[in-house]
Amino acid sequence: MMGFNQRIIDFHWISIFLFVYLFSSASAQESVKNSQYASATLVIYNQNVADSRKLAAYYAGKRNIPFENLIGMKCSTEEIITRSEYKKTILAPLRKQFDANGWWERKKDAQGKLRAVHTKMKFAAIMFGMPLKVESSVSEDSKQKSSTNLGPENNDAASIDSEIACLSMDLTKLSGAAGNPYFRSTDRGGTPDILLTSRIDGPNYATAKRLIDDAIAVEGSGLWGMALIDIANLAKEKGAAYKIGDDWLETCSGFYRKAGIPTLVDRFSTRVPKGYPLGKDIILYFGWYTQNAQGPFIDQNFQFKRGAVAAHIHSYSASTLRTTLKNWSGPLLSRGACAVLGNVYEPFLQMSTHLDLFNARFLAGFTFAEASWIATPVFSWMQVMIGDPLYQPFIIKSEIEAGQDDDFKAFRIAVLRWASKPKQLISNLDKAAASLKSGKILESTGLYMMSEKKYKDADEVFKRAAALYANSEDQLRIQLLRAQGKLAGGDKGSALEILSNSLSDFKGSPGIEAVTSIADQIRKE
Repeated sequence: MMGFNQRIIDFHWISIFLFVYLFSSASAQESVKNSQYASATLVIYNQNVADSRKLAAYYAGKRNIPFENLIGMKCSTEEIITRSEYKKTILAPLRKQFDANGWWERKKDAQGKLRAVHTKMKFAAIMFGMPLKVESSVSEDSKQKSSTNLGPENNDAASIDSEIACLSMDLTKLSGAAGNPYFRSTDRGGTPDILLTSRIDGPNYATAKRLIDDAIAVEGSGLWGMALIDIANLAKEKGAAYKIGDDWLETCSGFYRKAGIPTLVDRFSTRVPKGYPLGKDIILYFGWYTQNAQGPFIDQNFQFKRGAVAAHIHSYSASTLRTTLKNWSGPLLSRGACAVLGNVYEPFLQMSTHLDLFNARFLAGFTFAEASWIATPVFSWMQVMIGDPLYQPFIIKSEIEAGQDDDFKAFRIAVLRWASKPKQLISNLDKAAASLKSGKILESTGLYMMSEKKYKDADEVFKRAAALYANSEDQLRIQLLRAQGKLAGGDKGSALEILSNSLSDFKGSPGIEAVTSIADQIRKE
């Protein structure tokens, strides 16, 4: 197939196709390389934590950020602080630095409130060791206890990052969220009155440092692999108010299909089960809705592919980052994710980061912080972004080198070029799979067919993929996908038969628990 046997794969025409066809208005501009943002990036660290100072210096060196952009705060070493502590030890000192260094120009708006009309700083990287969240104040009524679930109009709890993001704004009311002027934007670099914050953090210093190294390494190679979407069907279980979450995830799946990223979609009401053989190529994970990580995400043997981006929708997914088992953000980071979206307290679904919009911008080449804040409707609220704010793995390149991840490169190129010509697409994918002797291309083709509800065709391709795979984990995953396809096609009996055979064929495999769990779910369907 043209291009797949060449050392350099010409990708220039595909970059044009991707921008015009997939992300239209958001991609009308040229890709902006994150290196131009170095001088506009602030690095905030805690002077009272040695590792925070060390990480700030390391990050600045790796991203060529000027030394004068490093700002140390003398603040608490705890993850949670009071509103008064935030104002005294973080808010006031930061504003003083902006004034002293001439980093912004603030003027009064029509309501007489100060807002930045110009700023030299666009991004803020918040280092490991900085507080994570502001706790809710206790009501003056001593009978009412402090709460983080008071409703959007009465709650002054927030993430530190979300507060710093609106540093320039004089908010008349601290209780409740403030509207984000950058929400749904198609522009890069934010707006003058906001800082695009993200924290380089995690369960420990080593994890935080890895986020920097992984981001820079993957920007050089590109992010190639598979996506995992875990749709909970909560609208059926909990009511129409939850439909928006499932819709976001469905839309993300559609984006990945158009972008040529093969996608595993779990549609059972339970989460992806323990032992599910995900393999080593998951680069994108989005799902919901449990309080604590479960399934493969607490399995020490599972690791995301380097550079992966992940989020699990839950009100307290980032309640603490100093954990590898509790909530979701810490466990996802400990399993190798490079960038994670989370919430420190109850955000209410429509006020949380819109995952569909995040993916639209991120896949179009926006940085992690840009895509995250474009997708977040409010400030002074509960969202937290964990990862290098400048991380930009999907920036469009004029050419792609072969030699690593060729299976996924071939699949993505083929989908982007021939999606409108299905027969030619499948023919060329077959040729690529034969040339590379690639089970991955065939598995990706089968997943693509399943997304088009061509379940019989997908099953035949999956069988061929299984024959090319040598690893039992990959072979078992193919059988699980075949069972999923049979069920989706209305053949429950064949689905259960495939799973029954897998129990004997893969006896002793760590994935047997997943086989049993999925069979139980199918029987309940």
